[in-house]
Amino acid sequence: MVMLGLDIGEKRIGIAVSDKLEIMGLPLKVINSDEHTEDELSNLIKHYNIRKIVVGIPYTLKGEIGFQAKKIIDYSANILKKFPVEIIYADERFTSKIPKKLSKKNNKTGAIDELSACIILNDYLESSKGKNKL
Repeated sequence: MVMLGLDIGEKRIGIAVSDKLEIMGLPLKVINSDEHTEDELSNLIKHYNIRKIVVGIPYTLKGEIGFQAKKIIDYSANILKKFPVEIIYADERFTSKIPKKLSKKNNKTGAIDELSACIILNDYLESSKGKNKL
């Protein structure tokens, strides 16, 4: 099954997609967080036949749901409730450090969001590998 990984921000949403075997995620694209977001997500969900979406949540350093985390949970639940997908919330606390370093080299707008979504998805895929065995 192909999955999407989302890094939801105020202005942009970074999107990553997994391979069919759920081995790895790859950066896909960045979309603007605006009135077209729902349509763009709908197109991706249909195109890739998505049944599961991993949404990065910025928990506090204590692992609690703070203001920003609640905001993203509410936003994602609201926009994704229209689709027949399972929503997985994944810890994204430290995912933007690596993309920030990488994006300095290519100066691509949205590169941080796209790479963060990829890290979120890959972290989830890696952590679920052991759970699916047996």
